[in-house]
Parts: sequence; C-alpha cells; structure tokens
Amino acid sequence: MRITFRVILVGAIAIFLAVVTVVVFVPAFVWKPPRTVVAHAYTPQENHGRELFYKNGCPYCHSQYVRNDDTGDGNIISAGGDYVFDNPMTLGSERTGPDLAYIGRKRSEAWDIAHYKEPRHMSPLSIMPSFKFLSNQDLKDLTAYIFNLGNRVAMERMIIPPIVYKYKSSPLPDPTFVLDESDTSRQGWDAWNAAGLQEGKQIFVDRCQTCHGCTGNGQGTYAGTLVVTPADFKEQPIRSMPDDQWFWHVSEGVQGSVMPTWKTTLSSSQRWHVIRYVQQIFARPHERDPVEGDPVTPYANLTNPIKLTVKELEQAKHIWTRECAICHNMAASGDGPFGDKLEPLPADFRDTGHYGTLDNPLFTDSDYYWRISEGLPWAAMPPWKSQYSAADRWRLVHYIRVNFTQTEARPKTPTPSAQKYPAFYLAQKTFPGASFSRGQRVYVNECANCHGLSGEGEGWDGLYLNVLPTDFTYGKAKTHSPARLYTMTLFGVQNTAMPSWSELLPDEQLWDVVTYINKAFQTGGGVKKSQFGTGKIAATSVTLSEADWTDEGHVISADNGAAVYATYCGQCHGRTGNGNGYNGRFLPGGPPSSFNAAMTQQYAFWRVWDGVPNSVMPPFSLMLTESDIWDVITYTVGMTSGNPVGNAAAAPAQPVYGALPTGTLPVGLGGGR
Repeated sequence: MRITFRVILVGAIAIFLAVVTVVVFVPAFVWKPPRTVVAHAYTPQENHGRELFYKNGCPYCHSQYVRNDDTGDGNIISAGGDYVFDNPMTLGSERTGPDLAYIGRKRSEAWDIAHYKEPRHMSPLSIMPSFKFLSNQDLKDLTAYIFNLGNRVAMERMIIPPIVYKYKSSPLPDPTFVLDESDTSRQGWDAWNAAGLQEGKQIFVDRCQTCHGCTGNGQGTYAGTLVVTPADFKEQPIRSMPDDQWFWHVSEGVQGSVMPTWKTTLSSSQRWHVIRYVQQIFARPHERDPVEGDPVTPYANLTNPIKLTVKELEQAKHIWTRECAICHNMAASGDGPFGDKLEPLPADFRDTGHYGTLDNPLFTDSDYYWRISEGLPWAAMPPWKSQYSAADRWRLVHYIRVNFTQTEARPKTPTPSAQKYPAFYLAQKTFPGASFSRGQRVYVNECANCHGLSGEGEGWDGLYLNVLPTDFTYGKAKTHSPARLYTMTLFGVQNTAMPSWSELLPDEQLWDVVTYINKAFQTGGGVKKSQFGTGKIAATSVTLSEADWTDEGHVISADNGAAVYATYCGQCHGRTGNGNGYNGRFLPGGPPSSFNAAMTQQYAFWRVWDGVPNSVMPPFSLMLTESDIWDVITYTVGMTSGNPVGNAAAAPAQPVYGALPTGTLPVGLGGGR
C-alpha cells in the first residue's frame, strides 16, 4: 500500500482512538474496585462544591491522592475504591498546597470559609488566592465538599510513620532474671548492662544530650541556639509514642528541625539501644533504688592526683554550674530545676548519713570519680568520661567534697585575700532596660534558695554551706555598686559555692537580677512595702474556693502549710504574721505590713501566687505547687483569724526566724548580724 498523507492521517486517528479506548473507555467498563469506607455518595450540596473545586482550579495546587512514598500525611495509602463515586476522577498532580485526600473534619467549616475568603488571615505564609468573590452559598457548598473528604476521622494524633517504619517494634531481647527480693544486684550494674541500657546511655550522652539535655527535657546546652526546641521526652505526646514512632524519628530526623538522620551514622541496633534508654529513664521511668556497689577496675582504690587549690576549685565550679547544677541544684541539694521528674531523683550531697563528715568520710576519692565517670545504673546520671578529661573529673571530686559533702578541708584562699576582678567588667554601666520585675523572677528561680527571699544569706539551702551566702542588706555588700554586683555574679566568688553565672544566664538577665538586688536589698529605691489587706481581688482569683479544691480530690495539709510558712514566709512576716520577722525589719523598703485579720483565702491566694508588684514579695507560683499554696494560705488565714491550724513544729529544722548562722563568711562580702 502506498503511503500517502491520507493513509498517515487515517492511521494516526485510528491509533489515537485505540489509545483513548484502551485508556478511557475500557477502564470505564472494566474498572470496578471494591468500595472502601473512605468513599461516600455526594449530596447535591457536596456535588456542587466539587464542581466549584474543579472550576476554580483548585486541583492545580491540591492533589487528592496519598502515594506509597508519602510521609507526613498521617493517613493510609489511597486505594481505587476511595473514588468509586468520583466521575470524572480528577486527582490532581501538584502539591503546592497540602494534599486533601483526608482533609475532612481536620478544620471546622467556619475555619474553611474564613480561609477561602482571606487565606493569609488563617495561614500567614499561604500563597493561596482569595475566593471571597464566591457567593456565601457557593462558599458553603465548597466547604461541604471539603469538610466531608476522606475517612472523616478527627482524632487528635501525631503523624503516622511511613510504611518502611510502620508497626516496627524493638528487636532487642529483654533479659530475664529469677526474681529474688533479697538479691539487690538486680538494682545494680549487672541487670542494667544486661538490658543494654549503659550502651544506650553512652550513645545518648555522646550524640543527643547537647540538644535534649541530660534530663531529656529538650533544654540541653545547645538547644537554645536552635530554631525549633528539641523534644521533651517527659511530656505528652512524646512520652507515649509507640516504638515505630521512636524508630522513625531517630532514624530519619524531624522535618523542619535540625534533628539529624541518625540512620547514616548509627546502626539499627544502636538506634534501638538509645531508644530503650530514653524510654526507660525519661519517657516512662520507674522508681528504683540503684545499687552501685564499690568502684571496679580501673577505678578501685584511686586517689585524687590533682592538688587541691583554689584555682582547681574555680575550674571545677564552671563545670558544676554548666553541667551538674541543673539536676543537683547550685547548693547540691538534689532539687535542681530539671531534676524533678527524674526517677530516682538526683543525689542530695548534704546527706551526711550517706557521704559522711569531714572527720568520718564514707566515700573515697575513687567512689566519687567512678560515679562521675561512668554514671549510675538505673538513673539518668550521665557517664561524663566521654565529655570531660580525667583532670576535669578529678577537679569535680574536689569541688563536691569541699563545698557540698564537706568531707575535705577547704584550701586557704591565696593572698591577697580579696578577689581581683577584671577592671573592664567593674567599669560596665547598667544594661539599658534592666527590669526590677524580671530580675525578681531570676532571683527567685536562681538565687533565693541560698541568699534568701529577704537577701540576707539565709536561704533554705544556703545555711548548709560552710561558706555562707552574702547578706546584701548589711556591711560591705550593701555598698557594692551595680557594676561590682554584676561582675561578682558573672565570675562567682572564689573558694565558695557562689556560681559563675555567666555559664548559664545571658547578660540581660544578669543585669536584671543585679537591678533587683540593688533596689530590693541595698537601696530600697522605688520598692513598695508589701501590703496585705482585704481590698479588691484580681478577677483571676475571685472565684477560687477551698471547697472546689478539695472537691477535686485534693487534701489540704495544715502541717505542710506550717512548714511552708516557716521556710518561705516567717523570715519577713514573723511567726504570727505581724510583719516583725527578723529578716524583714532590715529590708530597705521596710518590713511587710501585718496580715489583716479579715483577709480572705481568695486574697491570700492571689498575693501568694502573683506576689505584690514592685515589692520584695515574689510570685510564689515560681517555686511552690498549687497544693503548697493552698496549704500555706489555709495556715495563714487560720492564724490571722484567731483560729490557728497546723503544727509549726513540722517546719524544717533550720534557722529561719533570725537565729544567727555560724558558717564562714566570704572574705570581703560582708556578713550577717
């Protein structure tokens, strides 16, 4: 047959029609997928909304198809049966905007309509055009279509892992032991190592700790430099994630954050080991009583090779401030700000029954060095050997023994005894915008436990120290300039436990707290006298009632209220609430006023919770639980109304009403009365 233009044209048309028949018409007759639960018949309103969706070009940016390799959709893979009511079936090809296959019920209908009218009001970075030109009925119809797409599941949940990780569970064997209640080794190293937890801990310390922190709360030393704060393993929904979620995020990282793809450098086994450690110690911890035993080779019978000098202690202080105090507290009382949800709690180095005394130390140098180097079994205490040199760890041994367990004699301060601070810092001017109220928050959170709420060096942790904290209201310390206070706070005070706060606090906060100390305790400038009365009450507190609190199952303890009052309140307010506490009388702004006999619980709660603005009465919500506050105001109101409740003898056995401390005063800082 001769090839002519007519033959070519007819052949091309035949081929085209054949392709159309195979691709379009044959599937229309042959393709009968079983209907899925996702598919549903459209109502007339939804059908009209669907027409509007396609007529206005929405498929140009929004697809309706979840592919096999999709991650981040949190939905099942789309199946043919999802679309049995779609005719024609137009799935879209671009994802400039989010995929809409399962968008139903994820936003309210009101939100959808507002979004169509003004997209950037609801999503500021959206590039979607406004559809406010549509009539109100058209907007309602379009919303009806979108609101009913997909399986219409509105459960609040995290993103579901992709297929490659979905339903994976830890392959690590769980060692089994014969339970013998008399065998304490199950709380020690053997069971800990057998569970692979030491391996997981070491990986966590080496790879994860700088971001997630040694307590797993997402506030490591590097975390504050990131755009997205790392996950807090102790909070929901992270703590209850199933294994496949853990393994997915550890392996692939987290989009939009700097969480690395650890599958490139850690084996599958290593990833499961670190996940097991995080789950056991941070996400789902159990209370245990670790049994460390005695130092093992190569730690047994070691003695500290570092000569004990003030210089070595100062080097260790920087490490303690940066790494240890966050759990153990600056005064080593074991109640640091990030240690409260750990099980077991961090060690309290004041426990003479455990650590001994200067005359009878119960821990040797090697005991401390071993624990610092290897950590503890069944606890979050890190093995610091991979982060700090042997010399640094030995310096820490000296620092802990001298300042906290007090089982090693303090070295003499070199002469001249006055600490020399760099002149550059002593010449600094107050930071512009430094705030009394912000400084009070810093002081309450970081300083009050040692220096006391009245600034007289009699805080609930400070009286234990064998070099007492500074009394800002008396002697030489009362005359220190703001620049000198700033410099001392920046560098700390040598041969004492006063930290080098430059390791933790930014410059602005240092100036804030200096401003607070200067006005509250040195000069009294602009500080109001704390007034407690029965006047107007903040709207946020006026509805409070003891009945509501106890109806929810809480119990008010008057004895605990007495103890809380003795620890935090009596120093200024006095035993009977008449404002004649020993420390309160020396405040530059004057002692607090007497409690009004008609003071209500609502008023007392408000003032204890929020404090008194521009006074030294702080917001105790920063340091006390709601339960403690109910206990103490019940005790206080009962005391002022002539109906005392609670047992004041339940207060801690420490001098809080003016008994003079007996510790050593820091050289050049001024002392107590």
